[in-house]
Parts: sequence; C-alpha cells; structure tokens
Amino acid sequence: MEEFYSERLIIRPSDVSMADALADYYTRNRAFFVQYEPTFLDIFYTADYQRKSLENEMKNMENSASLYYYFYLKEDPDTIIGTISFSRLRKEPYRSTIFGYNLDEKMQGHGYCTEACKACIDHVLNNYNVHRIDARAMVTNEKSQKVLERLGFVKEGTERQSIRIGGKFRDHYTYGFINEDY
Repeated sequence: MEEFYSERLIIRPSDVSMADALADYYTRNRAFFVQYEPTFLDIFYTADYQRKSLENEMKNMENSASLYYYFYLKEDPDTIIGTISFSRLRKEPYRSTIFGYNLDEKMQGHGYCTEACKACIDHVLNNYNVHRIDARAMVTNEKSQKVLERLGFVKEGTERQSIRIGGKFRDHYTYGFINEDY
C-alpha cells in the first residue's frame, strides 16, 4: 500500500519504520488521550511495543482484515499528527467496518482530523467495497461528534457503558455512514 494525500496532509499506511515516530506521538499526547481512550501500560509508549503493533497492523492490512493510517502535515512529513483505523472489515453479507481516529492535542481546531478522515473514507470506499461504516464517540467528546457529523455520519443511538475509559465504562454515541454508491 502506498501513501496518498489530501490538500494539506500526507496519509501513510502502517509501516514498522514509523515505530519511533508513533511512540513519540502517543507519549506527547498521553495526558490528553487518557480522557478519551483506554488506559495503556507504560510499555505501550515504547518504540519496541509500537514496532510490534505496526507489524500486526501490516499483517491485518495484507489480509484485508483491518486498515491503519497515520497522517502528517506536508510541511512536516516526519511527525505523526493523527491516526485512523478501519477495524473488522467484514465481507458479505455485511460489507462493513468500524472507524476510529485520534488527533494530536496541539493540532486540534484546524480541520486536520476531518480532512484526513474524509480522505481515508474516500480511499476505503473506492478500494475495499464497503457499504457501511460504524463509529463511536464518547457522549462527552463533542469535538469527535462534530467530526463524524461533518463527515456525513448519522447518530443512531447510545451504547451504555460500552468502553472502559479512565477505569470506568463510559457511554458512547453510535454513528453510521452508508455508502450510497455501493
């Protein structure tokens, strides 16, 4: 798989060569992400752990089981500013996937996340024959909800106590995106 571009961003699929940059990304955003993502052990923030994780991601991508992308500003092509995943790519009769993303705390408010997500969604719809994309956003994460809504996702309901964040199961809104051109 090759990298692709949006107006301001470079989007790259998983590659073990990005392990150091990914460890740096998660380390510098650790205190911020703890509000919205599961708690990870200290080893998660090491390049060795990220290298092994990237190896697994690459295997999943080769098998079209899941897809993982990392995005960078064109003017800073070595610093990861966000991640995007499409997990559990399901074949017929579902043709669906679960969408997730995050963005560097210091990069928020510039439209980078929406831009990268749109480019990745278009890429997946054009290359993987997906009919439906599911997503979740914590009920208190209004920024994430706005990203999904700008991308055309429709709020479908609430998953009560669905994901453990900060040691407590949190409610999440569920969203769906339908590929009308399927």
